[in-house]
Amino acid sequence: MKIVEMYGDSRVGVIEVPEPEPRDNWVIVKVIASTICGTELRSYRHGERDFNSHSYNSGHEAAGIVVKTGPAAKIAEGTRVAVIAHMGEQCGQCWYCHQGLWLLCTDLTEGGEEYLGTHTQYISRPDTHCIPMPDDVPFEIGSILVDAVGTPYRAIRRLGVNGFDTVLITGLGPLGASAAIICERLGARVIATEPAEFRRSMARDYGVDVAIDPVSEDALERIIELTDGRGPDVALDFTGYTEPQMLCVDAVRVGGRVGFIGLKFDETPDGPVPRPTPITVAGHLLPKELTLIGSWSVAPHEMLELFELAQQGLPVEQLITHRFSLDEAQEAYETAFNQRGCKVIIDPWA
Repeated sequence: MKIVEMYGDSRVGVIEVPEPEPRDNWVIVKVIASTICGTELRSYRHGERDFNSHSYNSGHEAAGIVVKTGPAAKIAEGTRVAVIAHMGEQCGQCWYCHQGLWLLCTDLTEGGEEYLGTHTQYISRPDTHCIPMPDDVPFEIGSILVDAVGTPYRAIRRLGVNGFDTVLITGLGPLGASAAIICERLGARVIATEPAEFRRSMARDYGVDVAIDPVSEDALERIIELTDGRGPDVALDFTGYTEPQMLCVDAVRVGGRVGFIGLKFDETPDGPVPRPTPITVAGHLLPKELTLIGSWSVAPHEMLELFELAQQGLPVEQLITHRFSLDEAQEAYETAFNQRGCKVIIDPWA
């Protein structure tokens, strides 16, 4: 079967590898749609450090059909599924799993090379990572719900965003754009900052009321002006960069809620290191009595909610701007990472 291989230096290729086989409670999913995620940028630029050059980091957002099952799998062949973007199998028995905090499992079975990237034709995953999709949710929509939509949805849900809120979003990449769509659906007013002209031009389609270019104007001053001097109720950063994170903390009103979802790494000889932030408890959090959360990924029960929202018309299909075949993977990555598109779909069978 074909699979995308990461070479580093912004180069990818397509190679042939054996099709996976199921074991235990694992299943084989025929990938129908796979989408490029911003977290693949590090592997795209620097190559794959962790496993092999076609491992998990060459794609992790997918939807497809279960075609084979292991002897202990609890999902049937032929089931349409969205595949949760996790590498590692939750135990289902620790305190956190029993509390429904699936993402925080303390007895996670770490994954390895068997977690092939989803930019391929078949993948092997634990049955617990495969969430059955309603028949009227398209595969392309399923593939973006598992991360690009699911990750901001979880943060927005945890922060209790509602129709009385004004929400600041820093960064209108795929996750920020998804957040805008969700917040608009909840009735919130949305202000966004984004330096890329193409992304700002799409902001109105995502439900953004005001899109600010932080390069050409004073974003903090403009945000305060737009909120009658008070600041937004909620601020969400999807960039991982220091300046937008600081903008969120500085702009949000006293007693406001802040969510950090974006994550950036600095490359070192010993591997990637998370980028630090100058935000402090004494200097920023205590004086304004802020609620600050970090949030990542999505849990199975939240996927069920997202399926319902998709069925009710949540307009996330507009996030998809380009489609490519596996053989066009180089062009697909260039499009995704040169800010010429939003969500880029790879069709393994085109």
